[in-house]
Amino acid sequence: PEFESGPPGEQATELARVVDRGIRESKMIDMKKLCIRKGELVWMIFLDIYTINDDGNLIDACALAALAALKESVLPVLKDDKVVFGEFTKTKLPLTRIPVTCTLYKIDSYFLVDPSTKEEKVCDARISICMTENDNICAVQKGGSKGIKIEELDKAINIAKEKTKELRSILNNSSVK
Repeated sequence: PEFESGPPGEQATELARVVDRGIRESKMIDMKKLCIRKGELVWMIFLDIYTINDDGNLIDACALAALAALKESVLPVLKDDKVVFGEFTKTKLPLTRIPVTCTLYKIDSYFLVDPSTKEEKVCDARISICMTENDNICAVQKGGSKGIKIEELDKAINIAKEKTKELRSILNNSSVK
């Protein structure tokens, strides 16, 4: 198997950080609305992603999967301040925005979007850019062995703006029925 159970490796840790940072820094979830009783009870959100296969662009795939899961999540039923397991309300998580991540892989002066695993291996650098609906950058993560120049970063941001709009549109037009 490509992925096995056990403690997360370096790649899994970085992946979790990139996905988490995009969600937290965008303030996607209205944390105040997770309060059940002020100073005493709040809802906690756990998001686990289990990767079975990696054919490339795992960061964006996991970030989109996280958004789709959060978008469809509902709160459980509470009775006498205890969760009634297996019963759910129709109340969805209080989401304020949808931050979408676009990871670009640099080869020489070119950027690739959604590369295969083989293409990722020959890249010089990687940059993940997470943007909100109004193109505000809420998180950036650079990886790879080489740098990215300022003018290349501008180019990457412009590409990410277009790609995040495409991905957000797909995400917004899909839902679990």
